[in-house]
Amino acid sequence: MLLKKFLILLFFIFELGFGFDYTFSGDVANYSKIGFNHVSIDKAMGRYPTDSFSILYATPNVKFHTDSNFDMGIGFAFGGLVYDSTERDRDTLGNLVNPDGLGYKYFGYYLGKNGKEKASGKNTKDYFFSNIYIGYENDFFSFKIGRFLFKNTDWLTGNQEGGEIHLKANFGEWSNDFWGVITEKKSSLGGKWLKDFKFLNSSPIPTIAAGIKIKNSHMSFTPYVQSQPNLYVMTALHFVYNVTFFIGDVPIEFQTDFLPMFVHHTLGAQNRFSVYDNGDRSVFSPSVNPKNPYLYGYEGRLVEKGGESVYLKQLFKISKNSLRHHFGFQIYKNFGNPNEFVGGWGNPIGIDLNDSTIYDRGTANNAIFASDAFNNIFFYGLQYQNFNINMLNRYTISPRSNEESFSINMDYLFPNKLSIGINLTYFDDITKKGYEVYQTYLKQDIREDRSYISTYIKHSF
Repeated sequence: MLLKKFLILLFFIFELGFGFDYTFSGDVANYSKIGFNHVSIDKAMGRYPTDSFSILYATPNVKFHTDSNFDMGIGFAFGGLVYDSTERDRDTLGNLVNPDGLGYKYFGYYLGKNGKEKASGKNTKDYFFSNIYIGYENDFFSFKIGRFLFKNTDWLTGNQEGGEIHLKANFGEWSNDFWGVITEKKSSLGGKWLKDFKFLNSSPIPTIAAGIKIKNSHMSFTPYVQSQPNLYVMTALHFVYNVTFFIGDVPIEFQTDFLPMFVHHTLGAQNRFSVYDNGDRSVFSPSVNPKNPYLYGYEGRLVEKGGESVYLKQLFKISKNSLRHHFGFQIYKNFGNPNEFVGGWGNPIGIDLNDSTIYDRGTANNAIFASDAFNNIFFYGLQYQNFNINMLNRYTISPRSNEESFSINMDYLFPNKLSIGINLTYFDDITKKGYEVYQTYLKQDIREDRSYISTYIKHSF
């Protein structure tokens, strides 16, 4: 709250002291998902349906540009949950299970001003300042402070509340960018999300990251360190190589991304229960909680020491006449549990991590970032003028669950900045015994269809 008041004061100071112009932009959008699995809730067996919901929201933004290299921005997000199937979900006896719905976990999730209240369908907040920042940039130095979109970090992306600084220098063909960021809170905004800013990993201690990006015309090399000091320390390296060659008169762009990561959890963090039901060591209470008898005393798994991950992406782009193709593969492998504290706040893989069911761990988390998970991902896309079609096949194996999904996504951009899209996803999910699904500890493997169709319509201005 103090940060917002300080930034608003600076807005007035800069408006009075500098010449400026401004641009106004934003989106009005609707996103809808229809799950195909409408099974009645059976807590004894661990069977839960796939959720369906629809949301409508708007994100107006104003950006001010001064004649002294400063810029400022302010943006607001607001909307509402139009439909939530979980309000009508019933158990095998016909009883309503969640009359207040679970859609707030996507849209309106709110923990109160101090971050300590319990979020629920009765305590939602469907509006907040999504951007409010001041920044400065020249050829050698830049900074930004406030609420704004992080774009330069692999594992801290989206709208963050914090600061960012860059020091730049060139040596021959190489450019060097020394950078650092600090963030305390993050919001989820866009697509199916509208969630106000909240503390990362439920901790008021800020997360920091710093590194250097060394780049020339064909490659970049970015070693960096990231830490939330009370929870983890991470070292990582992001290497990118790209080159364009020709077969006849057809240009082919070749790009390789390689990103290894090493995470060590602090001693205090190692005994925390995993939000995502990860980790090798399960913990049971001495007695069964009568409110959740089908957990059989299961309390969860400890996050333990951390781990390592390796990410590899190979991308090809081919352009000929009016057609642009792209295709390739991605491999992501976890050793241990490195994503417990970093996998929820960034996503270098770039595909949806939350397309399971709201009844599964976290908010519809799939198993991509699960402990010891191995992911094979193949993709193909075609663009013709304003029409895009993308296909993606993912196969994931992990100790907790095995998943296979295939999606076809199509979208079209109309001349008046109106875009529409549709996604059809086949999703087969096998969750293994000894793990938890919502309020059930599984005593046997269970297989569920998590297939769905989703649509969006968006007007930008």
